[in-house]
Amino acid sequence: MTCLEPLTPDEFTVWYRHIGRLRLFWAKPLVELFPLYRIAEGCVLKARWASERPKIEEAYIAILKKIRKLDFLLSLRGLKILITPETVEDNLYQQKASLYLYATSRPCATGIHLEKVPEGYPEPTPDHVVVASSQSELRYLFYLNRWSFNIDYLWVASGEYIDKVVENAVCEARRLGGRYITIVAGGGHLDSVDLSKHKPDFYYNIYKLSF
Repeated sequence: MTCLEPLTPDEFTVWYRHIGRLRLFWAKPLVELFPLYRIAEGCVLKARWASERPKIEEAYIAILKKIRKLDFLLSLRGLKILITPETVEDNLYQQKASLYLYATSRPCATGIHLEKVPEGYPEPTPDHVVVASSQSELRYLFYLNRWSFNIDYLWVASGEYIDKVVENAVCEARRLGGRYITIVAGGGHLDSVDLSKHKPDFYYNIYKLSF
C-alpha cells in the first residue's frame, strides 16, 4: 500500500529502499516497510531502519494528499514523517525536505555517459548511471540510480543547467524502463540547488514532525 502518487506500491517500495542508502532524515537503510492503515486523506506506513548503531530504528510515515488535522498521529510513539503536497506550520516540524517527480513521457535530451568520474567527485556505485554535459567542460554532472530512478548525486555549475539535468535524466530513466525520475532537495541533500524553475509533474513536502 502506498499513497504517493503516481508511484505504484511496488515502485514506491523499490524507490524507498534504494533512496534509504542516502541516509536522509526521512529515509535510511530499510529493514522492513509495511502498511498500518488507510484513511480518506492517504495512508500510514511503518518503517524499520538499520541504524549506524547496533539497533533498529522505527519510524511512522504518513502520506497525506490533504491535511485537516494531524491529531491522529499523536498516538503513534516515536519518529513521525509526513509526506504531503501541502504546507505545515513551522511549529509542527523539526526538519523539512522537498521531493520532485518528473514523468518520463516528457521531451528529453541525451547526455554524455561517463565511464570514469572526474577527480574530486564522489565515487558512484554499480547502481548508478553517470551522465554529464561533456567529457571535457563540465556544466553539470549527475548520478541516476538505475533502480529507483532518483538522482542520488547532482552537481551543476549554475541553476540555468537544471533543465538539461532533468531532460537527460528523463531520457536515461525512459531507456531503463522507468516511468518517473525523482529529485530530493533539502534536509542536507542538494541544499544548494534551486529546482523551483523547472516545474515537476508532482511535488511533495517532507517533514520530520516535532510531536
